[in-house]
Amino acid sequence: MSAESARPRPRRRGIAIGIAVVALIVYVAVQLLYAYGNRGSTVNSGDPADPEAVIVHLNPTSVNAVTERVSMDMTVEAPQSFHDPNDPGSVALSRGFDLLLLPVEGAQVVHFSPGDVPTISSTVFFTEGAIETYPFDTHSMEIYALAYTTEDGVRKPLKTNVEVGANVPGWIFGGSIVYEDTGATVTDETGTRPVPTVAVTVTRSASTLVFAFLLLGLLIVMPTLVLFVAIRTYRGKRKVEATLTSWMGAMLFAVVPLRGFLPGSPPIGSWIDFLVVLWVIVGLVTGLTVYVLAWNRWGTPAARERPSP
Repeated sequence: MSAESARPRPRRRGIAIGIAVVALIVYVAVQLLYAYGNRGSTVNSGDPADPEAVIVHLNPTSVNAVTERVSMDMTVEAPQSFHDPNDPGSVALSRGFDLLLLPVEGAQVVHFSPGDVPTISSTVFFTEGAIETYPFDTHSMEIYALAYTTEDGVRKPLKTNVEVGANVPGWIFGGSIVYEDTGATVTDETGTRPVPTVAVTVTRSASTLVFAFLLLGLLIVMPTLVLFVAIRTYRGKRKVEATLTSWMGAMLFAVVPLRGFLPGSPPIGSWIDFLVVLWVIVGLVTGLTVYVLAWNRWGTPAARERPSP
């Protein structure tokens, strides 16, 4: 073996090691993002331990970005004054109250009668967002909750605190408390005051973003490989092998399953379809066309049989 033919080997070995190191770093980064990047922060509109407030615990269970809905499990804690003082261990209500909750799907007022035990109930909230910007879509909602009692036909508001959790895989929940410009006010013996509104934002977690972009990157690699093989073959740098057309066709039919494997199942018409998926299909079809032309140009002609004398 000559010295000239042995020179490229260290360079190729270095490239292979570099690719392996990059792949290992990306793998570890994805695992860390999945383990530590899927949680948001709990939002409270007041002191969660206030004994004189109605506390509404909202625990998200699922996010439907297409229909713009967030499902939550709701648990309500009544003030100590709404329980029997002679029975400290009782969980049943000694007085009733109503809870107004917006914006929800279905009944907006939940009634609690004397003797009831508040239980966990499922509530669906409306959100505002744009799924077409997947995976950068952000969905927001302003949760307005107010508990009140009715005495002699007059509604008396109760101090109400809202706590929103954050434990939906693939989503990050965050938010803040809005005291002004919400239009929600309440009037009692102390006057009229704004009602704190919990503004919640829901975004996709970092692990979902990385997963989506890795998958989109793999989609881009497919037409790149097909075009490389097709162009090299058309220029006569490689021998024509008709079986490669099956490989190219399989790559073409693999686009739809891979696209459907994106987390969150973005609807058809998202920006990734116009900027990535469409051009992946165009590249694959172009590569297949070029390879067929190369087969027609460089392929071995069929042997013609000579007519018998």
